[in-house]
Amino acid sequence: MKFALLIYGKETYNKQLSEEQESEMLELHHHLQATTIEKEEFIASARLEWTETAKTVSSDSKGEILVTDGPFAETKEQFLGLYLLDCASENDAIQYAASLPLTHHKIEVRPVGWCRA
Repeated sequence: MKFALLIYGKETYNKQLSEEQESEMLELHHHLQATTIEKEEFIASARLEWTETAKTVSSDSKGEILVTDGPFAETKEQFLGLYLLDCASENDAIQYAASLPLTHHKIEVRPVGWCRA
């Protein structure tokens, strides 16, 4: 079954990390990637750029396409990145999420309804 691990956190925290702190955090991500690749459960991962680089695409009441700067939702935490994994169970996906840095981040585990991987 396919699962998305959706990583949320405060950009302000991530932006102030030293190179050493960021490197320590990325070691956990590299370990998760290596583990899931070895078990043939890895589909994809991505670290998103900061929200100020985002564009939101929507439409108005007449069906005209609107493109606005920034993310759609105003939140205290931002969507920072994701993993797409093909795990045997939801519990496996939860265990992978638990192996990532959680002190300043939250990871939502959500089943994926369709995926072309």
